Amino acid sequence: MSSPAAPREAAPADVAVGEEEKAAMRADLHVTICAAARDVHCRASTFENDVSMHTLPPTVSFADLAALHRAAGECGKRAPQTDYLATCGSDLVFSCNFREAPARKDETELLQKHRKRRRDDREDQTTRIDGARDRLAKCMSELPTGELDVARNVLVNLVNDLRGTSNEIIVQSFALLGKKLHTTDDKPRVLIAVRLNAGVAVPIALLKRCLGPCWCDGAITTENSVSNVSDADMPLSEEARASRAFGNVPVMIVTSAPRKSAA
Repeated sequence: MSSPAAPREAAPADVAVGEEEKAAMRADLHVTICAAARDVHCRASTFENDVSMHTLPPTVSFADLAALHRAAGECGKRAPQTDYLATCGSDLVFSCNFREAPARKDETELLQKHRKRRRDDREDQTTRIDGARDRLAKCMSELPTGELDVARNVLVNLVNDLRGTSNEIIVQSFALLGKKLHTTDDKPRVLIAVRLNAGVAVPIALLKRCLGPCWCDGAITTENSVSNVSDADMPLSEEARASRAFGNVPVMIVTSAPRKSAA
């Protein structure tokens, strides 16, 4: 009586074909993102190690960044991806990573290990932000309380929850300001300004979530000023000045609390 045949193992050629098909699909998805990148005036695009990278202009609007995020999300229906914003030297770069993310340490364990320190840090930062909100309200009493509260809550989210891909603290400095966001504004608005550390990749989905209601009308820049906000409003730290001197520029984000239409 003959023995049962051993199960057939996949031939190496079969595996190779599967990987080739995945590589071809990812290359096609890069081409799709390139089309969206051209629409928002990206200056260069490359595809390397399954990462689609696009050099943005020095200043990019939230609307343009949202368009790239949507394009990456559409590609994500065909292949897992995560899209990021970061600086590379003096360039602002949008990237879409089609590689599987490496396993990360269990976040619950990490939070438990550093729970007290994180809680104290969050409380300290929240206290600083509350102080900035109250000082602005006192100096510019015409600013609507509702806008001040929205800006305060968004800033708390950015400072305490916005992290890099390896859980790095990324917000270097922040400010709450009363200024016109656009020259067409008839009155000052409540502005949020944050400066991010150079070279740290920020997941766009996390940035969008932290900005919440302020993910509507703002800009991101590697230049010294944007939307009527400059280094004079938020001076660089010694670390930021040293980083900029070596050609690694920080990112500045400026947005505003949504303004309710007059009844």
